[in-house]
Amino acid sequence: MKKPAVSVIVPVYNVEKYLGRCLDSLVMQTLKDIEIIVVNDGSPDGSQDIIDEYVRKHENVVSFKKENGGLGDARNFGLERAKGEYIGFIDSDDWAEPDMYEKMYAKAKEDDCDLVVCDLIYTFEDGSKEDYTEAGIRKLVPDNKKAGFLSPLFAWNKLYKKELLMDNSLRYPVGLWYEDIPVTLPCFALSKKTGYVNEAFVHYVQRVSSIMGNRTSRKFYDIFTVLDSVYAFFKEHDLLDEYHDELEYVFAQQLMVYGAFRFLRSDDYYDLSETARRFMNERYPEWKGNAYLKKTFNIKNRIFYRTNGPATYRIWKKLIG
Repeated sequence: MKKPAVSVIVPVYNVEKYLGRCLDSLVMQTLKDIEIIVVNDGSPDGSQDIIDEYVRKHENVVSFKKENGGLGDARNFGLERAKGEYIGFIDSDDWAEPDMYEKMYAKAKEDDCDLVVCDLIYTFEDGSKEDYTEAGIRKLVPDNKKAGFLSPLFAWNKLYKKELLMDNSLRYPVGLWYEDIPVTLPCFALSKKTGYVNEAFVHYVQRVSSIMGNRTSRKFYDIFTVLDSVYAFFKEHDLLDEYHDELEYVFAQQLMVYGAFRFLRSDDYYDLSETARRFMNERYPEWKGNAYLKKTFNIKNRIFYRTNGPATYRIWKKLIG
């Protein structure tokens, strides 16, 4: 039996309100040689009824049920069962433009890419939208592999050659937040060729009820475990020097800029901020001089990361938290 060109893996948990829209966007793809793998991660709502309906109507939709293990676990489960030459991921509350996988697969085959990246659309619950394009990053960093470190590290605006994931034993961490990072960064580093399609294909839904809005969760500390694993991977593969500036940028972005804004909204803001400061000083003590930070962040963000520290935590907490 001929393997499909692309397998798209859809983890499902408590998304019956959004699931039909997501699956509609996949069964209507202009690429017909596509396998849609829906993984019900122990969802307690009516999602399985919706999944069953799509399985009945569409031969290329495959359904699996498993005990709840989280997003990373569901993605890994689907990956082990995927038959496609290339792998895509999409979260079940998001959706894709109809020509996404046709154009990304065409790019992958045309240039023999291990990895292809596209732009995305931030879509808000009030119906408003905001396109995000990586074209500017590509001008700043012509090397597509290194440019990827400066772009959003999401799993789902990418198409991966299955061999890239399987041959390098790349799997999503189970039970952790920030699970995209320790797979996306190694993929960029290990990809022999990375392609880029300058079109926005994925609608990334911004939900008010996102788990990242939880002010009291200890899961914010997962970022340190995740970045530790990334650092260890690049050290093990002797890639720390080659990607020094890019990794320094990612760590600073995740801990001292965007991550720091999130920490300030947490009830554990002081301890999280201090842990982040020590973490950076141990690995990248000169991070404030990173060239990418200077070139990619606006004045407000530059003022924030240069002034946010033990003496100003409470001031920033009042302004932002």
